[in-house]
Amino acid sequence: MRDRKPYNLQQPLFLWNAGLAVFSIMGLIRFSEDFIVNWYNSGLKYSLCHSCNPDSVAAFWSLLFAISKIVELGDTMFIVLRKRPLIFLHYYHHVAVLVYTIHSGAEHTAPGQAFITMNYLAHSFMYSYYAAAAYGKKLPKWVSMIVTTVQTTQMFLGVAVSCYVYYLKVYTDYKCQQSMANLYLAFTIYITFAILFVQFFVDTYFKKSKSKAKVQ
Repeated sequence: MRDRKPYNLQQPLFLWNAGLAVFSIMGLIRFSEDFIVNWYNSGLKYSLCHSCNPDSVAAFWSLLFAISKIVELGDTMFIVLRKRPLIFLHYYHHVAVLVYTIHSGAEHTAPGQAFITMNYLAHSFMYSYYAAAAYGKKLPKWVSMIVTTVQTTQMFLGVAVSCYVYYLKVYTDYKCQQSMANLYLAFTIYITFAILFVQFFVDTYFKKSKSKAKVQ
């Protein structure tokens, strides 16, 4: 593989990203409505501490979400076959999300409703951007900056949700459907994600810009 030329794969890559973009948009619409309705009718505390009805549409899209985390490992295959740089953030993100999704699904973790909603939203932007890029569209820099900002914001919101649930479980008598083990895992993942995405944002949009300015 080292001595072979990189595969082009433009059409398969477009279809891959477009398919995941459509899936993410559909998942956002069908899953988030349950979370938003609970939030509107019963408040944020209730929506974060009570898991969705196992017979609901949201439960079905929660299952599809878990399966999609396995499917999305195919992103790495495209990077390897096209001989593009495989950064630590990429494979750490995929593996960590898969592990946390399986752990949360096994426990029916209630705040997972917020996490899944945010992830569907971020991936709707991300895969739509990737699909447009694979199609050959030259998008302005601010578009990719928005995508990365959405991803980074998701991580900080994940930390905020985890802090709120920790407060409820430790300092109040309110029953919240999330084990402490899962909560600590959420803290670990979202804090490391936040740090790595901020670093990626700075390295991609600020350090590269400065180096280009020096060359000019």
